[in-house]
Amino acid sequence: MYFLGTDYIVSSLIWLLAIFAFVFTFRKHIMKLFYKKISLDLFISKIRTYLTKTYPNHEFDYTIIEHSISEKNPELRKYMIADDIIEQFMRIEIDQSKYPKSTPKELQWSSYIFNCEPNKDKLPVDWIQRKNALFLREQRQCFRCSTYIDMNTLHPKLIIPLKDGGKYYLENMIPLCTDCDKLLSDNPKKSSFFNIKDALYEIVETS
Repeated sequence: MYFLGTDYIVSSLIWLLAIFAFVFTFRKHIMKLFYKKISLDLFISKIRTYLTKTYPNHEFDYTIIEHSISEKNPELRKYMIADDIIEQFMRIEIDQSKYPKSTPKELQWSSYIFNCEPNKDKLPVDWIQRKNALFLREQRQCFRCSTYIDMNTLHPKLIIPLKDGGKYYLENMIPLCTDCDKLLSDNPKKSSFFNIKDALYEIVETS
Protein backbone atom coordinates (compact mmCIF):
# COMPACT_ATOMS: atom_id res chain seq x y z
CA MET A 1 0.00 0.00 0.00
CA TYR A 2 2.83 2.33 0.78
CA PHE A 3 4.41 1.94 -2.67
CA LEU A 4 1.03 2.26 -4.41
CA GLY A 5 0.45 5.51 -2.56
CA THR A 6 3.86 6.84 -3.52
CA ASP A 7 3.37 5.90 -7.15
CA TYR A 8 -0.01 7.65 -7.15
CA ILE A 9 1.49 10.84 -5.71
CA VAL A 10 4.40 10.83 -8.14
CA SER A 11 2.08 10.13 -11.05
CA SER A 12 -0.22 12.98 -10.01
CA LEU A 13 2.68 15.40 -9.72
CA ILE A 14 3.92 14.43 -13.18
CA TRP A 15 0.47 15.05 -14.65
CA LEU A 16 0.17 18.41 -12.87
CA LEU A 17 3.57 19.47 -14.18
CA ALA A 18 2.60 18.37 -17.67
CA ILE A 19 -0.64 20.37 -17.51
CA PHE A 20 1.19 23.40 -16.14
CA ALA A 21 3.81 23.16 -18.91
CA PHE A 22 1.08 22.89 -21.55
CA VAL A 23 -0.85 25.88 -20.20
CA PHE A 24 2.31 27.97 -19.88
CA THR A 25 3.48 27.10 -23.41
CA PHE A 26 0.15 27.83 -25.07
CA ARG A 27 -1.07 30.53 -22.67
CA LYS A 28 -1.38 33.21 -25.37
CA HIS A 29 -3.56 30.98 -27.54
CA ILE A 30 -5.67 29.99 -24.55
CA MET A 31 -6.15 33.63 -23.53
CA LYS A 32 -7.25 34.50 -27.06
CA LEU A 33 -9.91 31.79 -26.93
CA PHE A 34 -11.06 33.05 -23.54
CA TYR A 35 -11.26 36.74 -24.41
CA LYS A 36 -12.35 36.82 -28.05
CA LYS A 37 -16.05 36.50 -27.19
CA ILE A 38 -16.01 39.70 -25.11
CA SER A 39 -17.06 42.84 -27.00
CA LEU A 40 -16.17 46.40 -25.98
CA ASP A 41 -18.95 47.94 -28.07
CA LEU A 42 -21.06 48.86 -25.03
CA PHE A 43 -18.06 50.32 -23.20
CA ILE A 44 -16.94 52.38 -26.21
CA SER A 45 -20.49 53.63 -26.76
CA LYS A 46 -20.74 54.73 -23.11
CA ILE A 47 -17.36 56.49 -23.30
CA ARG A 48 -18.31 58.39 -26.45
CA THR A 49 -21.71 59.35 -25.06
CA TYR A 50 -20.23 60.58 -21.79
CA LEU A 51 -17.52 62.68 -23.46
CA THR A 52 -19.89 64.19 -26.04
CA LYS A 53 -22.39 65.14 -23.37
CA THR A 54 -19.86 66.34 -20.77
CA TYR A 55 -17.43 68.19 -23.08
CA PRO A 56 -19.68 69.28 -25.99
CA ASN A 57 -17.18 71.66 -27.62
CA HIS A 58 -14.08 69.52 -27.35
CA GLU A 59 -13.26 66.70 -29.77
CA PHE A 60 -11.34 63.77 -28.34
CA ASP A 61 -9.12 61.52 -30.45
CA TYR A 62 -10.35 57.91 -30.41
CA THR A 63 -7.48 56.29 -32.32
CA ILE A 64 -6.51 54.54 -29.07
CA ILE A 65 -9.43 52.19 -29.71
CA GLU A 66 -7.73 50.78 -32.80
CA HIS A 67 -4.22 51.05 -31.41
CA SER A 68 -5.14 48.95 -28.37
CA ILE A 69 -6.84 46.17 -30.35
CA SER A 70 -3.82 43.88 -29.95
CA GLU A 71 -4.42 43.82 -26.18
CA LYS A 72 -6.52 40.66 -25.65
CA ASN A 73 -7.38 41.32 -22.03
CA PRO A 74 -10.60 43.38 -22.30
CA GLU A 75 -10.35 44.88 -18.82
CA LEU A 76 -6.80 46.05 -19.40
CA ARG A 77 -7.76 47.41 -22.81
CA LYS A 78 -10.62 49.42 -21.31
CA TYR A 79 -8.25 51.02 -18.81
CA MET A 80 -5.81 51.78 -21.64
CA ILE A 81 -8.57 53.62 -23.53
CA ALA A 82 -9.74 55.49 -20.42
CA ASP A 83 -6.21 56.54 -19.47
CA ASP A 84 -5.52 57.80 -23.00
CA ILE A 85 -8.66 59.97 -22.85
CA ILE A 86 -7.61 61.31 -19.44
CA GLU A 87 -4.15 62.17 -20.80
CA GLN A 88 -5.79 64.03 -23.68
CA PHE A 89 -7.85 66.00 -21.18
CA MET A 90 -4.72 66.92 -19.26
CA ARG A 91 -3.14 68.27 -22.46
CA ILE A 92 -6.03 70.50 -23.55
CA GLU A 93 -4.69 73.98 -24.35
CA ILE A 94 -6.71 77.13 -23.87
CA ASP A 95 -7.61 78.85 -27.13
CA GLN A 96 -6.23 82.30 -26.38
CA SER A 97 -7.82 83.71 -29.53
CA LYS A 98 -11.16 83.37 -27.72
CA TYR A 99 -10.14 85.48 -24.75
CA PRO A 100 -12.85 88.10 -24.12
CA LYS A 101 -12.11 91.47 -25.76
CA SER A 102 -14.82 93.50 -24.07
CA THR A 103 -17.49 93.30 -21.39
CA PRO A 104 -21.10 93.48 -22.58
CA LYS A 105 -22.87 96.46 -20.99
CA GLU A 106 -25.68 94.26 -19.72
CA LEU A 107 -23.13 92.41 -17.57
CA GLN A 108 -21.80 95.58 -15.91
CA TRP A 109 -23.14 97.39 -12.86
CA SER A 110 -22.61 100.79 -11.26
CA SER A 111 -19.52 99.89 -9.18
CA TYR A 112 -18.04 97.47 -11.71
CA ILE A 113 -15.13 99.65 -12.91
CA PHE A 114 -14.26 100.94 -9.45
CA ASN A 115 -13.98 97.44 -7.93
CA CYS A 116 -11.73 96.12 -10.71
CA GLU A 117 -8.70 97.55 -8.91
CA PRO A 118 -6.98 95.05 -6.59
CA ASN A 119 -7.14 95.79 -2.87
CA LYS A 120 -4.15 93.93 -1.44
CA ASP A 121 -5.11 90.24 -1.12
CA LYS A 122 -8.83 90.88 -0.76
CA LEU A 123 -11.35 89.84 -3.36
CA PRO A 124 -13.61 92.59 -4.75
CA VAL A 125 -16.71 93.21 -2.65
CA ASP A 126 -18.79 92.38 -5.74
CA TRP A 127 -17.01 89.08 -6.32
CA ILE A 128 -20.25 87.09 -6.53
CA GLN A 129 -21.51 89.46 -9.22
CA ARG A 130 -18.32 88.96 -11.19
CA LYS A 131 -18.64 85.18 -10.95
CA ASN A 132 -22.23 85.43 -12.11
CA ALA A 133 -21.19 87.64 -15.03
CA LEU A 134 -18.58 85.05 -16.07
CA PHE A 135 -21.18 82.34 -15.69
CA LEU A 136 -23.56 84.14 -18.06
CA ARG A 137 -20.91 85.35 -20.51
CA GLU A 138 -19.55 81.84 -21.13
CA GLN A 139 -23.02 80.29 -21.19
CA ARG A 140 -22.38 78.15 -18.11
CA GLN A 141 -19.35 76.40 -19.61
CA CYS A 142 -15.72 75.96 -18.56
CA PHE A 143 -13.55 78.13 -20.81
CA ARG A 144 -10.94 75.38 -21.22
CA CYS A 145 -12.83 72.10 -21.64
CA SER A 146 -16.41 73.30 -22.28
CA THR A 147 -18.01 71.14 -19.58
CA TYR A 148 -21.09 72.68 -17.99
CA ILE A 149 -20.60 74.24 -14.57
CA ASP A 150 -22.72 75.93 -11.92
CA MET A 151 -21.96 78.72 -9.50
CA ASN A 152 -20.59 76.24 -6.96
CA THR A 153 -18.20 74.58 -9.39
CA LEU A 154 -17.13 77.76 -11.19
CA HIS A 155 -13.54 78.79 -10.47
CA PRO A 156 -12.60 82.24 -11.85
CA LYS A 157 -9.05 82.51 -13.17
CA LEU A 158 -7.22 85.73 -14.01
CA ILE A 159 -5.61 85.65 -17.45
CA ILE A 160 -2.95 88.09 -16.24
CA PRO A 161 -2.28 87.37 -12.53
CA LEU A 162 -2.36 90.17 -9.98
CA LYS A 163 1.39 89.79 -9.41
CA ASP A 164 1.95 90.61 -13.08
CA GLY A 165 -0.29 93.66 -13.03
CA GLY A 166 -3.59 91.96 -13.76
CA LYS A 167 -6.87 93.36 -12.46
CA TYR A 168 -10.38 92.10 -11.87
CA TYR A 169 -11.81 93.26 -15.17
CA LEU A 170 -14.08 90.63 -16.69
CA GLU A 171 -11.92 90.77 -19.81
CA ASN A 172 -9.11 89.44 -17.63
CA MET A 173 -11.15 86.57 -16.20
CA ILE A 174 -12.23 83.17 -17.46
CA PRO A 175 -14.36 80.53 -15.70
CA LEU A 176 -12.92 77.07 -15.11
CA CYS A 177 -14.41 73.81 -13.88
CA THR A 178 -12.94 72.06 -10.85
CA ASP A 179 -10.69 69.75 -12.90
CA CYS A 180 -9.29 72.56 -15.07
CA ASP A 181 -8.77 74.76 -12.03
CA LYS A 182 -6.62 72.02 -10.48
CA LEU A 183 -4.59 71.65 -13.66
CA LEU A 184 -4.03 75.39 -14.20
CA SER A 185 -3.64 76.50 -10.60
CA ASP A 186 -0.59 78.63 -9.78
CA ASN A 187 -0.15 76.29 -6.82
CA PRO A 188 -1.12 72.91 -8.31
CA LYS A 189 -2.92 70.70 -5.82
CA LYS A 190 -0.98 67.52 -5.15
CA SER A 191 -3.93 65.32 -5.97
CA SER A 192 -4.69 62.66 -8.55
CA PHE A 193 -8.44 62.99 -8.01
CA PHE A 194 -10.19 64.36 -11.08
CA ASN A 195 -13.87 64.12 -11.94
CA ILE A 196 -13.09 62.85 -15.43
CA LYS A 197 -10.93 60.04 -14.04
CA ASP A 198 -13.61 58.95 -11.57
CA ALA A 199 -16.28 59.04 -14.28
CA LEU A 200 -14.30 57.07 -16.87
CA TYR A 201 -13.11 54.47 -14.35
CA GLU A 202 -16.71 53.96 -13.26
CA ILE A 203 -17.65 53.27 -16.90
CA VAL A 204 -14.76 50.79 -17.09
CA GLU A 205 -15.98 48.95 -14.02
CA THR A 206 -19.66 48.89 -15.00
CA SER A 207 -19.38 48.01 -18.71
